[in-house]
Amino acid sequence: MAAVTGHLGLAVSGALGLCLWEAGPIGRVLTYYRALSGLDAGYSYFAPAVGTPPRAEFTVVDGAGDRVADTLETRVSREADIRVGDLVEVFMHRRADDARRRRIAVSWAATMFARHPEAEAVLVDVGYRRLPTMGDIRRGAASGWRSIFRARVVRPAAATGGPR
Repeated sequence: MAAVTGHLGLAVSGALGLCLWEAGPIGRVLTYYRALSGLDAGYSYFAPAVGTPPRAEFTVVDGAGDRVADTLETRVSREADIRVGDLVEVFMHRRADDARRRRIAVSWAATMFARHPEAEAVLVDVGYRRLPTMGDIRRGAASGWRSIFRARVVRPAAATGGPR
């Protein structure tokens, strides 16, 4: 009964977002146990303020000005697409500075240039879909996109053998 009560107590502390790490060695052990058992999830899935995960979207522009939308997701396997989502999460992390974001955006654009050899520019747009409340939806509101980072990456002339 003590084990069940302790487990339930850790679930409640995880849901409340309490940090046990600073409670000494026992707190660290309990923190590891919470992480391994999934008790640190916080249960924010059911919170009304939870929105959609961030995404990276790309608009590939060729020499004629034609545009094609693309994403990093491969749809080859769920695990590969989860990895892409993790990369976008790293991009969105509060500790990521603008120089790091630019380097990641250029790397993503290189992937788009490889997929679309005719492309001359890639527009990188990282953000998330803003979801209205249920009350707003009933009044006719629609979701909208909120950009966090936008960049335009042009294919270097050296990559195409000079100007076209």
